[in-house]
Formats: sequence, C-alpha cells, structure tokens
Amino acid sequence: MKNIKIGLVLLVVLLSFTKVKAQQPKVFLPLLETINLKKNFEYASARLLKNYIDNTNRYQVVMQDNTDSLLTDIELIKAKAKEKGCTYFIAGSLNRLGETVIVNINLYETETSKKIWFDQLKAFTPEDLDPVLQRFGQNIGTANKATTADDIYAVTNHETQELRKKESNNNLGVGVGGIALMGDQSSGSMLAGFSLSWSFDARDFIFDIKPSWSFNSTRDVYSLALEVNRPLSDKGNTPYLGGGLAFSRTAMSYEGNYSGSYSNGTYASGYGLMLMVGGGYILKRTSSVSLRISANYLQGLYDVKGDNRYNYTTQSYDTKSYGFTSGVLVRLEILFKR
Repeated sequence: MKNIKIGLVLLVVLLSFTKVKAQQPKVFLPLLETINLKKNFEYASARLLKNYIDNTNRYQVVMQDNTDSLLTDIELIKAKAKEKGCTYFIAGSLNRLGETVIVNINLYETETSKKIWFDQLKAFTPEDLDPVLQRFGQNIGTANKATTADDIYAVTNHETQELRKKESNNNLGVGVGGIALMGDQSSGSMLAGFSLSWSFDARDFIFDIKPSWSFNSTRDVYSLALEVNRPLSDKGNTPYLGGGLAFSRTAMSYEGNYSGSYSNGTYASGYGLMLMVGGGYILKRTSSVSLRISANYLQGLYDVKGDNRYNYTTQSYDTKSYGFTSGVLVRLEILFKR
C-alpha cells in the first residue's frame, strides 16, 4: 500500500512537470552563424545559449541538429521552426573583429516573422563568450536587455557604458596618503607620503608594483611594494581586499646632547621586509581614469637601530633598538589607463 502511494505521488509530480513543459512556448534555435571563428563555435555557442535559456524555464528550446546545414536566411529558419511546431525562432551571429567578438541575438514570432526581442553585446575575447551568452539567455524574450547589466566582461553598443575591460588592463598612477605609526613614537607618530604605481588588472586579481616615500620632520620610510588585490565584484565600482610585501627602509634622526663623558647619538636606521594587509574601494575601475581609496596595516619585519650614546672614555657607541616600524597606511590614488 505504501509503495502504491509513493507511485501515485511520483505520477502526479511527473504529470505536473509535463504540463508545465507543455505550457512553455517552443522556440527554435538554429546554429549561430560565426564569422572569423572556428567552425565548432557554431554548435558550441548555440548549445551554451540553449542551456542558459532552459535555466529560465520560459521557453522549451528546440535546437537544430548539429548534422544539419547552417541556416542563415530568415525564411529558411522560419520554415524549419514551423516544421518543428515552434511559436518563436532565434536568429543570431558571432562576428570576430581582431579579438573582439560581436554577438547579435534576435527573437522572432514564427507566424508573422515579427522581431519581438533583440540585443547586441561585445565580448573582448572569445573566452568572454560564456558570460555574454549567459546574459542573453537570462533576458531573451523579456522586457530587459542584456546590455543593462554593469559588469566588466562585456561592453554594449550604448556609448554611456564604456566598460572596455581589455583596454584598461595596464594603469599608471600616483597617490597621496599618510601613516599613523604604532609602538615607538620617539620621532613623531604621523607621516605624510607620496607613491607611484604600475597596476595590472587581471579581472579576478589586481597586481601593483608601488614605490613610495613617507616622511615627517624626523623620520623617513621608503618602500618598494608588490601588492595583490581581490575585487569583491565584477562591477566598475567595487570594494576589494588585499595585501602585499615590500622591501622597506626606515631612517630616523633626532637632536643629541652632551652630558659628562657621554654624547647621545643622533641617527638610527634599518631595512628589510614589510608586510601589509587591508582593503579599499575602486571607483570607475574600467574607465580611462579610476580612483582608489585604501587602508592597510603595515608591519615591518626589521629592527630600527642607532647609536644611543658615545662614551668618550671608552671611545665607542652604545647601540639602541627603536623597534619595528608598524602602523596604518591610508592612501588615495588616481590611475590612468595606458
């Protein structure tokens, strides 16, 4: 009896699913015409688009057999759609110009040949076709256009959305900032500074090479850093997390004094590696000029040492340690696309 009940439940579920599928309008998807791309892209791109349309559950996609000839004429596609009993049909193309692939997708009503939805996107390399086709599949047949999304993988034919990711990989920048020192503050706790940077944006990660100089009246900190940052979204404006490693040098000076047989030293220095970890926010990441605001905790792995006192009796210096350089660096940078 229990098995009969389970069987009835499964039958009801199956019938319900079949009914839903039957209510979905059929759309015929031929192979997508490819220009200056490998021939296997015709089937592979159409298959990928079919999968993304299927995921929306709006249409029952009927795909052209891979063994059939490529259909490029609208009337031939329409005839094939009628033959397969499809209410709608899709006509599309992928046209490669250099590395850029222009993807054009159109949705027609089979009976009237009326175009009811269309859009066009540019993938800046063939490897970018997946996110571009995904956006077509998610929006086809709706009031939305694939071009409305703001991500770094594609640029639309709308001049207001110049997200030309491939052209903004390399940037040169300048920055200003300050360091609030922690620990030993014998020569001042605040430093101002400047930096230069060369930045390579690899989409998932941003790599920076950055020389910098921070200073106050008695202390200088020089560093050459390699930083790696991870954007938290694909938007043009996005927060990020990151960190890096720098080769750094700290130099301090202070006024000495003489007392009896001793004379205080006036200089201390040290150099070595410095770790940094933090994050920030990028504005207009994919435009020709972008802005970054960041905050990083700095921890020097080297000691700053100097001559503490000169003993005229022994004619030698006593060495004093001033500790490791550590603090919080806040920086504002402007970067220019090369």
